[in-house]
Amino acid sequence: DRRYADIQTKKDHFVTLGVPQDASRDQVKAAFLSLAKVFHPDRLPPSLPHLAPKITAVFESIREAYEVLHDDTRRKNYQLAQQGAQAAPKPPASSAARPGSPAAARADTNADDLFRMGEVFFRKRDFFAASEHYERAYGLDPKPLYLAARAWSVYMDPSRKADMPRAKQWMADAVRTDPNCDRAHYQLGVIARVEGDMDRAEKHFREAVRANPKHLEANQELRLIDMRKKNPPKKGLFR
Repeated sequence: DRRYADIQTKKDHFVTLGVPQDASRDQVKAAFLSLAKVFHPDRLPPSLPHLAPKITAVFESIREAYEVLHDDTRRKNYQLAQQGAQAAPKPPASSAARPGSPAAARADTNADDLFRMGEVFFRKRDFFAASEHYERAYGLDPKPLYLAARAWSVYMDPSRKADMPRAKQWMADAVRTDPNCDRAHYQLGVIARVEGDMDRAEKHFREAVRANPKHLEANQELRLIDMRKKNPPKKGLFR
């Protein structure tokens, strides 16, 4: 719970991994592997299923931090963005998009813009706002991608546990409508992994990679599955 609370307030990838700004790629990888041993959803005891959404959120933040900081180009862009955010003056209130203004109207009627805004809210862990934007995007343009995104924002929201079955159904609907919806396949794979169904998890991760060979998270999940097959965890880990 404490780690989950931390990622709600600390959006810094370096803080997430516990490494300095000048950490080497080896240090970043070592920090990730160390944290993965503790916070990977597979480590959650079967007696604590109610914590699955939180530990999944924690691990996703750790994985995102690793993928950005382990890639020199992405790390440089991330640091430049951080510096720009710190140096940029706050825009005057008059420059903001006011209700009824052309910019606000466009954002309210453009599905792609609503989807992108949902992505921003999701990265901030504001799952409710993300869900609202995804829902509006889907209402304007019923793409399976938008439905899958909305489903994930609901599934990841600890305050909406009762809606989890419906969220999973939306993901299933997304892949049924579009078998190449890599996002929905990946999400269903994560859920299957959390629920202990590794065969189903692997199937969805492979479908995600088939649809999108560059899907980083799904490829990483498959590598972890292969590693676990070669080095199965010792029994009695939580006893």
